[in-house]
Amino acid sequence: MKRGARLIAIAVVCALAGAGHAAAESAGVRLVVDNDFFNFWQSPDQRPDFGYTHGTELIWEGARAPRGLSRLAPAWLAGTDSDDGPARVQIRLSQAIYTPWRLPPDRPYGGWLGVGVGIHRETATARREALLNIGVTGPPSLAATMQRYIHHRFGFGVPPNWSGQIPYEPGIAIEAAAAWQSFTRGSDDGLMLHGGPQWRARLGTYAVDLRFGLETSAGIHPPVPWGATRRTIGAGSLYVLAAARLDIIARDELLDGTLFRHSAGVSATPLVPEIETGIGVRLQRARFEWHVTRRAKEYRIQPVAHTYSSLIFTLER
Repeated sequence: MKRGARLIAIAVVCALAGAGHAAAESAGVRLVVDNDFFNFWQSPDQRPDFGYTHGTELIWEGARAPRGLSRLAPAWLAGTDSDDGPARVQIRLSQAIYTPWRLPPDRPYGGWLGVGVGIHRETATARREALLNIGVTGPPSLAATMQRYIHHRFGFGVPPNWSGQIPYEPGIAIEAAAAWQSFTRGSDDGLMLHGGPQWRARLGTYAVDLRFGLETSAGIHPPVPWGATRRTIGAGSLYVLAAARLDIIARDELLDGTLFRHSAGVSATPLVPEIETGIGVRLQRARFEWHVTRRAKEYRIQPVAHTYSSLIFTLER
């Protein structure tokens, strides 16, 4: 566990040091918490606690990136200042927790704790980003520790036995993503509709996948639908969001098992669609959103598709 914690700590310190002067300028923050317990239309005792059972992601987006950092990613991947806006620092901390649907385990218990460091470029109608992600599975991911704490703190009963979880292994991946606004309707003084495609690709030891999607937002002064921290026009917003995505998956360590050592695994599904809807409200720079995601089966013996919800707070820069 100490090795994994040390790896993450070093990465965070290096990321903050690389951000340097950007911290003194305008920055945006986005916190995403995923959990079945946020399925508020279900009674508490009917909300599932299986599959992707909990996730947390904290994203910090600073001001202009140091020149050395912005040059690490090629222009064809991360864009250029003239076409895509100035490069800005992005630091992402994340944890994901997975448990079986059935016992004996139909998928391994697994956790991921990671940090991503990179740049993003954004205009009023498009966004591009490129990151380097590193992290750990196994006990250093603190997945079992987090689930035990949540079950104890909120009275969810005895947590499951994590003794057979996916073992410790460090992981690394390059991630690139883009989204752009291909259509808009309405006016700044009334209702607005934004929408457009998006894609994401990851290539590394723990994940090899490709995502395509279409995202929309509509309402009074709605933000762009791709979850940016860029400042939205107007003093407030009331809006809805919707998205449809398809993941093409070649490797998922939390299903397939570790790459460099033997571990339990299951036969993953290579094509996984999902749909997402949400509602949101903004007051000045602060945005609050509730999202519901319906994701198809991720492996062949998964009993049903999974529906989970997210609470999202964004402080716009």
